[in-house]
Amino acid sequence: MHDVNLFAVLVAGVVPMVIGALWYGPVFGKRWMALMETTEEELREGFNPLKVHGVGFVLALVTAYVIAQLVAEVSPESVSSMGGSGGSAMVGVHVALMALVAFVLPVSHQSVTFERRKAGLAWLNIGYNGVALLGQAVVIALWR
Repeated sequence: MHDVNLFAVLVAGVVPMVIGALWYGPVFGKRWMALMETTEEELREGFNPLKVHGVGFVLALVTAYVIAQLVAEVSPESVSSMGGSGGSAMVGVHVALMALVAFVLPVSHQSVTFERRKAGLAWLNIGYNGVALLGQAVVIALWR
């Protein structure tokens, strides 16, 4: 295991929540609800924000920590000689794209193929996950 900047992991853990609020809110919220065949009222029924967002944040922290390990593994030489910090945004982009292709795409494909979910919904979620992973990985790579 590599040493990681835990503050960067904490900040990167917030990134998917901010992106998700925008992505599934003003940017694609209406499209997402149409693909889900639901309404705002139906979404609010039984909604527990602490449970949903709390678990989501914990999982985002796990993702950020794993991304930090991958960034350190992919580019250990990117650590600058000035205080052992710094990195390259492109290292983060590289790690995020690898994670997107290796993990998000196959799982999304399975949900479309075996669960018969709508492909449009899968692509909307893939887009969100890609942007969230990119945001997390760039934060991690820059604050290494």
